[in-house]
This record gives sequence, structure tokens and C-alpha cells, in this order.
Amino acid sequence: MARTASAPQSQRHDRSSVRADLTAVVAGAALAVSGAGAVLACIPLDSPVRAPLGLFFLIAAPAEALFFALRRREPLTRAVASLSGAVLIDLVIAEILARAHVRSVRGEIMAIAVISFLLFLAGTGVNNSTSDRSRKVKNPKT
Repeated sequence: MARTASAPQSQRHDRSSVRADLTAVVAGAALAVSGAGAVLACIPLDSPVRAPLGLFFLIAAPAEALFFALRRREPLTRAVASLSGAVLIDLVIAEILARAHVRSVRGEIMAIAVISFLLFLAGTGVNNSTSDRSRKVKNPKT
């Protein structure tokens, strides 16, 4: 009976590791496709995939950065918040550039890239000071 009790747990562990691996692969593929979209949008190359990949970059780059920054939340909450935040970031950038009369595709791509990079850095905790890292956490079980 010990074998049947441990078998479902090992299957659950395998499923969770497969799910984590699949999530990482999908995120990496989306990052690669959005990077290609940013490059195609910035260079003067007439390509039929330039517009769709550029649009994918405008949505996916801030969504991925927000998804990473919200990593302590539930998965569905992270997905909804990151997608709505990405649309909000895109609209605010477009509005700012339109009000300043400097709106261009390359300018929007660069602005979205910079904001996404800053959001990614905020999610990694780069701005933590040394006092935060040296703080000791007490074990509640002792």
C-alpha cells in the first residue's frame, strides 16, 4: 500500500514540474517572438510579419514584465493584471507621445522596451539595499 500512496504524489510532482517547464518554454518563446517584432519594427525592412510582430511586442513585452513582477500572486490574477496593465501602459505611452507631437513607431517601441525593462528590474528586486539582504528571518517553528 505504500507504493500506491506514493505513486499519485509522484505523478502530481511530475505534472507540476512539467507545467513549470512548459510555462518557462512558452514565456521564452513569447520573449523571442516579441524581440523579433521589436527588431523588425525598428529596421526599415518591408516584411509581411512586421506589423503583427510589432503589435505582439507592444502587448507582450509589458505583459511579460508585469507577469514577472507579480510573481507572488495567483497565476490567474497575474495573467489578468499583466494583460490589463500592458494595455494601460500602451495607451498611456501612445497618449503621451501624441500630446507631445513626437509619435512614431520606433519611439513607441523604444518607450515600451524601456518601461518593460524597468518593470522587469523592479520584479527582480535590484533596488533592494544591503540592509534588506542582511536582515535575518526568524523561523516561526522554533
